[in-house]
Amino acid sequence: MQLFKRIRDIITSRLFVTSFLILLQIIALILPFLYLGMRSVYIHAVVGFISTVISLSIANDEKHAPFHTIWIVVLLAAPIAGWPLYVILRHNKQAGQASRRCATVSEHLDKIPFGGFQPDSLYACKHHPFHREMLHLARSCNAPVFTSTITRYFPNGESFFPVYLEKLRTAKKFIFMEYFIINDGYLWQEVKKILAEKCRQGVEVRILYDDIATISKLTRSFRRELRNMGVQVYPFNPYRAAVDSFMNYRDHRKITVIDGVIGFTGGINLADEYINKIERFGYWKDAGLMLEGSAVQALTHTFLKSWGFVVKEDPMPQKYLIDKPQNADSLVQPFCDSPAGKVRAGRDTYSSLINGAQRYVWITAPYLILENEMLNALCLAATSGVDVRIITPHIADKWYVHAVTRSNYQALIKAGVKVYEYKPGFVHAKLIVADDAAAMVATTNFDYRSFYALFENGVMVYGRDVIAQIKSDLTETMQQSMSYTMEMCQRTSRFRRSMRKLLRIFSPFL
Repeated sequence: MQLFKRIRDIITSRLFVTSFLILLQIIALILPFLYLGMRSVYIHAVVGFISTVISLSIANDEKHAPFHTIWIVVLLAAPIAGWPLYVILRHNKQAGQASRRCATVSEHLDKIPFGGFQPDSLYACKHHPFHREMLHLARSCNAPVFTSTITRYFPNGESFFPVYLEKLRTAKKFIFMEYFIINDGYLWQEVKKILAEKCRQGVEVRILYDDIATISKLTRSFRRELRNMGVQVYPFNPYRAAVDSFMNYRDHRKITVIDGVIGFTGGINLADEYINKIERFGYWKDAGLMLEGSAVQALTHTFLKSWGFVVKEDPMPQKYLIDKPQNADSLVQPFCDSPAGKVRAGRDTYSSLINGAQRYVWITAPYLILENEMLNALCLAATSGVDVRIITPHIADKWYVHAVTRSNYQALIKAGVKVYEYKPGFVHAKLIVADDAAAMVATTNFDYRSFYALFENGVMVYGRDVIAQIKSDLTETMQQSMSYTMEMCQRTSRFRRSMRKLLRIFSPFL
């Protein structure tokens, strides 16, 4: 009876029904070409010729370089099915309209100046070792370097959560929340109690969450319950029964803004595994960052970009961009990333820190799916004498992604990169620290999806205290980790290595 009920729930779920309808659409689009191709050798030849021409055009397209290999394989291996899919998914009208609307909202908000920010302050940092990285982010992503901001680092979800609740209780004007995952459980129930009380007090509460990431986690009454409380809540890019390439673009950001003067970000979503209230993949190692002061405006700005795109209304940034400087001498540079934009801020920042490091660069990465350029940058840094260390999970959440992660180990170790796997469980933190001079706490993974298909955000910090805390946390994490060696790589069976290489072909979609 329980099995029947479970099967019934799966079949009647929105995820299953919507996915089934999309599959029917794809079949309906491909079947005519398959039918014609089998009936006529000439049509088959024409379709093959078209697929070859498209493959050549893809090879010369610099805009989507990481996805070239997989599309070329699909087009040449299955031309009759491949080229209709390529044309539909890569040149979808709805996706184009959504991308343009997203870009329009971003351009509009980028014209709004941040309160209390002096553009000349960036040039006061010209002697900083990573001044070039500061300039790049500031110019390409409208990401100013702020002073007068207190930063507080949290090495895990357990230390993050009590402070998070405490600060939520202080809200007097508004609370903005934007998360990839919200899952009902202990953490969310505690947050929801505070939000209900704040709504009764007249505090404006807005929530954005990614629809696909939460589609199997939240009940159908989730939005109705929150709206009855007074919360303005919307799913980002709702999952619908349409063949739409923009559906691949998800909101992976983690942001909370309280009254425009306190902000939280990092890798921690609003679900129980992130605070180790439940166990999924051993101990869940994550990280968070709290900002208090002028730099919170940048987190507010990022949230309002998403809000303007989703709700299709003027987000009125002047009302919410509040400059309340704090007595602090650290430099903070929040930024955001969008697949609809021309700049890949997360990828470029990782790359520039790796290339700019003189003494060391340490990284934590739940997924290590590397482009050739990034792999070469890590190897070149190591062979030039930089102490390069990477910490990945020992217990994987996705076996196929972990297989691709491990496929990079041999080349990295051969170049001198020290690779560690965190034995207690799963490392979800996205951290990089270099030369005791710069560190980044971000939502961006070392993979193609984060670099090219997800809405992300991060914070560059240049204050010594916070960098020392992050470095200390990574040192402790490495002490709990297993050092991966060349001998361990070579002990891997030939079959397993072959499977890993095969999976790497599909890595842009993992």
